[in-house]
This record gives sequence, C-alpha cells and structure tokens, in this order.
Amino acid sequence: MIILKKVLPAILVLALVAGTMPIASAASSLTIGSISHDSTVVKQESFTVSSSITASNVAGTITVTVTLIDNTGGAVTITDAVKTLTFSSNGTKNVQWGVTAGTAGTYSNPFTVTATADGGSATPKTSDIPLAIQERPVLEATFTSDKTSVSAGDTVRLDFTIKNSAAAGAADATNVIATLTLPNGWTIVTGPSYYSFDTIASGGGSKSGYWVVSTDSPGSSNTLTINVQSTLPGGTITKTVAITGPTPTPTPTPPPVGGGGGGGAQAPAATGPSETPISTTSEGKVESAVTAPSADGKASATISAGIIAKDAAGNPLTKVTVALPAKLPAEVPSNVNYVGYAYDFGPTGATFSKPVEISITFDPAKFEGKTPVIHTYEAGGWKALATTVVGNKATTKVTHFSIFVLFAAEKVEVTPAPAPTAMPAQTATPTPTPPVAPPVKPPWGLIIGIIIVVIIIGAAAYYYYTKKKA
Repeated sequence: MIILKKVLPAILVLALVAGTMPIASAASSLTIGSISHDSTVVKQESFTVSSSITASNVAGTITVTVTLIDNTGGAVTITDAVKTLTFSSNGTKNVQWGVTAGTAGTYSNPFTVTATADGGSATPKTSDIPLAIQERPVLEATFTSDKTSVSAGDTVRLDFTIKNSAAAGAADATNVIATLTLPNGWTIVTGPSYYSFDTIASGGGSKSGYWVVSTDSPGSSNTLTINVQSTLPGGTITKTVAITGPTPTPTPTPPPVGGGGGGGAQAPAATGPSETPISTTSEGKVESAVTAPSADGKASATISAGIIAKDAAGNPLTKVTVALPAKLPAEVPSNVNYVGYAYDFGPTGATFSKPVEISITFDPAKFEGKTPVIHTYEAGGWKALATTVVGNKATTKVTHFSIFVLFAAEKVEVTPAPAPTAMPAQTATPTPTPPVAPPVKPPWGLIIGIIIVVIIIGAAAYYYYTKKKA
C-alpha cells in the first residue's frame, strides 16, 4: 500500500505526459505493383521499364526508395536505377526507368524491383516477361543507270534496291525512305518524288524501285544521287551514278573588229539555257514584270506586266530561256563584224502583244570606231533593229523571240559643212563730186525768131477768118 502511494503519482505524471505526445503507430505497409516493359527491343535502342508502389498505414510523411535491379547479367544499362517517392498519406504512385539494350539475346525474369521505407520494406517483385534483344538491321543500297553517257533530250532509267542484310531474327528496318537528287538540267519523267517503305525484313529482305529521268540540258559531267534514310538503323546511305554529257564546243576567237565586213558565222560555245519562270493568266497576261537574264549575265529580256505572252502553239508563256547558240544561222552581213555577242531567246516562236526589251551589255573596246547595232535573223536574212546605246548597253524593242546578235557596224562619219570663206574687207572709194557746170546762156536769137513766126502765123489766120466772114 505504501509502495502504491509512492508509485501512483509517478504513474499519473506519465499519463499526463502521454496525453500530450504522439504514440508511435505501426510501420507503414508497402506493396510493389506489376512490372511492365517491351518484350522485344533492338540493340542500342532505349526502352522504358515501369511499376508502381502502394503505401498503406502512412502516419506523417514517409520516404520510399525504389530500386530497379538488372537480372540479365549486364545485357542492359539502367539509367538512374534508384528512384525516391514521398508519401504523406496512403496511396499509389508510378515509377519509371530508362533502359538501353546492350547484348543481343533472350533473358528470362530480366528485372526485379525493391522498395524500402523507414521501419519496413516491400516484398521484392520480379518481372515474368522475357526480354528479347535483337541485333540491329543492316541496310545496303545499290543504284544503277541504263546509260553512261547522254545527249540533250535523252532519257535514262535509274534502278535501286535496298536490302536488310542482317541475319534472320535481327530487327526489321523501319520507315525507310529513298529520295533522288538530280543535277541542274535534269527532270523526273516517271516515278514519285520519293519512295517510302514501312519495313524491310531482316534475313535479306529487300525493296526496289526506279525512276525515268530526262536530260533536258546535261552538263559534260553529271552526278545523280539516291539518299536512303530510316528510323532503324537510322542515318543516311548515299549512292551515286556518274553520267557524261556532251563536251562543250570551244569558244572561237571572234574576227578582228577592224578587219572589214563579213566574218565567220561561229557563235560562242553553246551553253545550257538559263530559265526564268513567268506568271501568266489563262489568257497569257503577264501578272508581274519579269527580267530574264542569260547565263553569262550579259543579255536579258524585260517583259512588262499586262503584256499578253504566248508560245508558238498559242498557249500562255510560262518561262523564258536564253541560250548561247553554237552557230549563227547564216553568214554575217558584209557591212558588219561579229565580235561575240549572240543570244537565242526562247521558247522559239513566242510572241507578245506589246514590245518587250532586249538588252545586251558589251565591251566598248570591241566596238572602237564602229556602232553597236542589234540584228535579228528572220525570213531568211539578217535584219537590223532600231538600237539605243547608253554607255556599254545596247537595247531594242521586239514583239517575238528569235536569235539576236550585237554586230559592230561601220560607223558613218558626218563631215561638217565647211564654214563660208570670209571676204577681205574693202575700203569704200569716195564718189568724186562732179564739177559745177558753168551757167548756160539762153539762145535769145532763136527764141525771138520763134516768137516772130508765131505772131505772123496768128496774124495770117485772123486775116483769113475776117475776110471769109465778110
């Protein structure tokens, strides 16, 4: 009894303290969910492993450490194998790991997940999905042409085969695309702009295709390229074929400027035409002004908006070409020299509702002492066109396309009219004053005689009259 009295106060104090302090609860309960991942993956490719953690009997805040363990013996690489989850209440949270496949093969029970927290841990969970790691696909491509040399206007067939040479059981090649790259002056006649294949199976699976292309304006050497791309194995395979074209004609030396008229009919070496698109309506009306230059930049055609432009067949004009002809169509006229400026504007036979401007820029040194005059060849002969020259640029107006040549014409020297010869000044000779004639004396004797005669005649007449009256 005495002992109880001594102990009781202490018990009461402990009870009061216990009422103000938390009492530790039972340890939290952790459960690991199922493990999911791809069953088949490709060597060197990444995939995801995922699971979930459920926490029960959570009091306060707990931290759970979740670990993914590799059971393949190093056939995979796990990125950040240890993950941390925080729970402040009961619940379930997902967790994921990034994994990269390494060694090809098939692996049973490849992964195990563990979870631990303060005061307890979950029962480990092991994947029951076997993991198959495949070798990577190996793509190979062949690319061939049916011709090794061409001329302008020829067509060429290009064949290709794409093969997955990886052994059977390796991964298929996926999302395979083949594209063709052509040099300038070539176009596709037959075949799509690119080929697309979903997969090409391992063990020698293959896909094939072809293009037919046109050699509109081939160069002396031409490289045609096929590019093969894929998701697997990734990257690009490039194959090429080389095709030779016509050898350019050497540029002839023009006849000397001062060598008189005529001259040869050779033009500069022919080159592939420059091509400038034109926007026209269905009626051929040019929607915006355009200047189409030659490849050497020395000649151009300027077409104003609103002009009706049509080709030889009467269709709306869609482009302008400017080429250097290999040879002039006829001998050079005898009164001009050819000094190397010849341009073939096309399409041949194109016409315009209003004049367009043809311009040719020249080297003044080639025209020393001569006049630049643009000529065109039509109706079987050369025709000189009205040419305006400003600085080193000659221009003319035309309503159709043809060959235009800037000749050096003989210059007409205008000899100025001679100035009138000035007569020497003459000193005026004074007119002499005539001498004063002496006064003439009247012929009195004659005068008196005349008077006497008059009186006699009058007296006789009077006498005769009076006598007759009586």
